[in-house]
Amino acid sequence: MSSQTATAPAKGKCSESPSPVLTDAPPREIEDEGSIGDTSPPSDVPDVEVTEPPTVLANPLTTDDEEPNGNASTVSMEPDHVITVSTAPGHVTECATIYSVLMACITTSYTAMYTFYARTGDEKVYKFWTATILPMSASAMAISFALKPRREDRAYKAFLVIQYVLFTFVSEILAVVGQDFAKSQIIQSSVLCTLYLALLKFGLKCRPHVAQLSDEDLSKFLANDVIFGGMIIGLGQLAFLMFASIQCDGNADDWRQCNRTLFSQTGLSGMVTLFTIIKLASGVVPKRILNKHVISPRKVLAMDLNVEEAVQAFGLSIAALCALYPLGNYGAEGSFRREAERYAALIVPSTGGFCLLLTAVWKAVVIRGEMRRGAEETGQLNQGGFSSDGTLMEASSFWFYIGVLATTYQSIVCVAAAVTMDKNYQTLSRASAPIVILAYVESIFNQPRRRSPKDMRKLRLHFMSFAFISEMALAVYVFRQGNFGRVIQHFARFAAQMLLLHFGLKLRAAVGRLPDKDVETFLVDMLFKGGLQTLFSILFLIFRTTKCMFEKGLEAEICSDTSFCSTVISIYLLLWWSTKLVQGSVRSEWRKDLNLSMEKIARMRDISLRRGVAGFLTLVTGVCAIFLFSMMSADELDETTITVVGLTGFVASVGVVVSEIFSILKAQRRRMIELSESGQIVEQATELEEPVEECSWVFVGVSFLLSSAFAALKVCYGVTLEDKHWLMADVILPIVALSLVMAMFYKPKRTDVGYKRFLYFHFFTFAIVSEVGTAIGDFRLDLIFNGFFAIFRALIYFCILLFTLKLRASAAKLPSQELSDFLCQTVLVKGTVAMGPMLFFSFETVSCLISQDSLSNGQCNNTSFAATFLSLYLAILTTVSIASKTVPKSVQRETAWEFSSIASLKGLKRWQQIQGGLVTITAIVSLYLLSVLGVEGNQNSTVYIVGITGALSMVSAELINMTMLVRTRNEHQRNTTIELPPKQRSVRGISAGELQEGMIAATFV
Repeated sequence: MSSQTATAPAKGKCSESPSPVLTDAPPREIEDEGSIGDTSPPSDVPDVEVTEPPTVLANPLTTDDEEPNGNASTVSMEPDHVITVSTAPGHVTECATIYSVLMACITTSYTAMYTFYARTGDEKVYKFWTATILPMSASAMAISFALKPRREDRAYKAFLVIQYVLFTFVSEILAVVGQDFAKSQIIQSSVLCTLYLALLKFGLKCRPHVAQLSDEDLSKFLANDVIFGGMIIGLGQLAFLMFASIQCDGNADDWRQCNRTLFSQTGLSGMVTLFTIIKLASGVVPKRILNKHVISPRKVLAMDLNVEEAVQAFGLSIAALCALYPLGNYGAEGSFRREAERYAALIVPSTGGFCLLLTAVWKAVVIRGEMRRGAEETGQLNQGGFSSDGTLMEASSFWFYIGVLATTYQSIVCVAAAVTMDKNYQTLSRASAPIVILAYVESIFNQPRRRSPKDMRKLRLHFMSFAFISEMALAVYVFRQGNFGRVIQHFARFAAQMLLLHFGLKLRAAVGRLPDKDVETFLVDMLFKGGLQTLFSILFLIFRTTKCMFEKGLEAEICSDTSFCSTVISIYLLLWWSTKLVQGSVRSEWRKDLNLSMEKIARMRDISLRRGVAGFLTLVTGVCAIFLFSMMSADELDETTITVVGLTGFVASVGVVVSEIFSILKAQRRRMIELSESGQIVEQATELEEPVEECSWVFVGVSFLLSSAFAALKVCYGVTLEDKHWLMADVILPIVALSLVMAMFYKPKRTDVGYKRFLYFHFFTFAIVSEVGTAIGDFRLDLIFNGFFAIFRALIYFCILLFTLKLRASAAKLPSQELSDFLCQTVLVKGTVAMGPMLFFSFETVSCLISQDSLSNGQCNNTSFAATFLSLYLAILTTVSIASKTVPKSVQRETAWEFSSIASLKGLKRWQQIQGGLVTITAIVSLYLLSVLGVEGNQNSTVYIVGITGALSMVSAELINMTMLVRTRNEHQRNTTIELPPKQRSVRGISAGELQEGMIAATFV
């Protein structure tokens, strides 16, 4: 047998393979690919001998004409069928120099601002621009210290010190000069310079500690924490936060009108910066020690914490709550009306940052002491709340009393409303009701196995203080107002709450009967984690209402619509969380009866009517929630519209909960019948779903309806010449285009003439009819260039159709299981997930149109353009992600990226470097367009130009990606290569599409 050799890039050298594969971590288990360290021989290759300890292959197999590098991995097939593997890891020990230069440019821009201020004395530069870019510059400075931890030469140290001196000391000297040597500024700069000197010493001290890490830990730190977490995610978030202040300054007559936005942006960015710096500083600690000091949620739930963990949990909780305040007020326009608001904008983020810093310092002290002692454990925990085998049995009574405090607060507010007849108390009770309900539910379920009469009396007394007193007080309040109809409403609400308590106690008893492991899963994952997620979401919605009140005034009736939307969405969240709690009350081995596989969804067969209705109601609830969330930023709303949408979503969400309850009851009844007949419950074998070869006509039909609606709007524009039809069509264009692409792949093996004619007709409806209608309208309005551009777009669509049909044929040749995964996970799941933010962008335009009460005055063009381009980027990204999966997985791996190559910028082909630059441009453009959403006023040509630039960059990057995919696939077809089984492979590669998804998704974090 001819010998074939696979080479992996040596450390610090470029690879000759088409593209590297993501491998920045040591061998570990990964999903769907077995254990990396598993050395068991493949079943189809006999007599396998591994001559070196098992390690990870850094690259796919290559041909014989590629010579192995010094420490490359080689795989050879000898005549006696023995595979020989010799490897050495290619870890990243320092990042590319270009990153250091980029960070230096960011920090120098901060100093340049102070230079300009020292020369001109412009107060705006000092108070607005420097505050805007300070968090990003500080993060860039911290990243600079971490990029090359093993560079100990004097030249590089001098570069870091000079960069730091320019960023800190020189800037402060320039600030003193700009203030004309004011005494207060001299004192402030002196204090800051002392702090900067201490931070410089700390940074220089951390670098040698990071350098002493093992190559494996250092590679993880540089690739994951510095490049991905620090540069892509951290700087991406900070850049997005900057744009709101910049956009506000462009719209306001005076920069002081942006004080609210500036303070919220600076406060939130400061907390993000501090978190990024702490994350980088934690790199000095080996992962094996650092991981032991991560708090487990089960310990927090049982309140079984030592001193270090208690301080850490408390500090992080305060920091998270403080971060919600500037996040909820982010984007608020106008200056402060009173000094109290200014102090709150300063004190709340500062408190959160101080708590975060205090937590990090305390944790660092504990870890340092452990490293000095060389201890393996920090101490044994008591067993309060845990069984003898360490399983969590119940939460701490602390959480029960938190619920009691919340309900007591609600009762006091309602009584105050009834006594004083002050409407503000009634409004406050309605706004805080979702949080009180959440805390009340937490208190009921946190100790499910306590069934003594004393415990049950406590629960019922708790309910009386919450429901009876509150509802009766509110009934007295509306009675004194003379509104007798609402008195009956409050009595009905009390009766409904009594019914909910009855079912809640039954559900609590069901949870208490679960096995120990299931109880722990319910308490930790569904009650605690799910409750925290719901709580933070509700708090964010409440702060959005607070933002409106700060802008319009506490007595402004205009915020009532925003408050209504916030309350309704909070109710949706509570009902969704309730659904999860209901599901968690079932034994884990029974839950398979409640699951609905993606294969069944794709086929739309073997789905009961109840499941179909529940799925439709879930979709309706999601759309209503997205619509109401986008309406929260509108100035004026149609109360009838939001009321109808809110009630529709509420009824749909209640229907989902009821459907889930009946499903669980049915599953339990069936299992009990099996138990009574056989004496024990017979566990059914997991059914293996038959691979999906085509999706249901339902999805195709929805896509065709969307295309028809889009074409109808364009035809109406050509007939009536009204801009509103053109505007509405452009708002839904990306959604329609993505649905059309998905429809092309739903039935890849249908090659009969009838179905192909349907696909052509589908395309004709979307592209030809719509663009011809647009061209006619443009020509009638003497927009000659626009008309010819519409015809040109139709030609582009036709070229895309031909390419899509080829990819469709390629997808049909995939193995059965790969084709099934492609249809279920890629086409349906990824496509549906992308539709969510695209709907939100569309509803942002609708919110602006409703607020302006006009479709044609041009005041919403900026928002419309931004929403359309952002949706277009998502549509292109998802389309290429779908298209890239039409080739075999071996080809996908060879055109993937690895974080080690991104960090060191070595081993990247020329096309990958170009593609990375184009992706970066698109990510920055996306950040800018996100800040434009909701901006009203006449059309700004900058938005259109920037959007086009991002679209061209995105398209160019994706064309490069698809070209390399096709070329690599053709090389695979020409050459015969040997591939190791999945268990011998490293962590899966990151495709170009997934890398772009990560970069653009960072803007939404």
